[in-house]
Amino acid sequence: MRVAADRFRMVGVVRVDPPLSPAEFEYLTAFAESRRWRRPGGPYVVPGNPLAECLEPAFDLTRYAVPADGQPGLRCPWFPAQRGRALVLAHPPAGDPGASADEVAAWLRYLIDHFLRSGAQAAGSGDERFGQFSFDHVLDGSAAVCDQRTGLLTVIYVDANRVWVEPLGPHKHVAAADPAQRKAG
Repeated sequence: MRVAADRFRMVGVVRVDPPLSPAEFEYLTAFAESRRWRRPGGPYVVPGNPLAECLEPAFDLTRYAVPADGQPGLRCPWFPAQRGRALVLAHPPAGDPGASADEVAAWLRYLIDHFLRSGAQAAGSGDERFGQFSFDHVLDGSAAVCDQRTGLLTVIYVDANRVWVEPLGPHKHVAAADPAQRKAG
């Protein structure tokens, strides 16, 4: 089955308190801009130029298609915004169908658990790139993801770093457009 580009439409803003530091903002932007494949240096590595990293002659493209250990997928849809006061959902790159609601929620949990909350996993990693991270952020907000094929609308909530997902169901016009639905009704 071929998946069409832009299968999932996403919108959402999650507030970050206190705001991200410049070091956190820069790292999380690079993290989200780069493909999250199983790099030799581990899951926290971000390349200097994400668009050119696979152009090296010795590059192993088979590894490029495998997500880093523990990461929900190959693309993190959450980007820092509003001078570090929020995370927002970004439109997927051309040819990428986007992320399902479950993957969007899993990425938000990953960012909170690894980089943002008190006691985050990167805090104990000994990695010097996290030396200017505060690991004291609390996130609150919501996002919506709509599956263009099925019409299923799902809301992702975050309250005091706790993330949960609530499917709202398909939109009635999408359901009515399904031939199987028309025959049954």
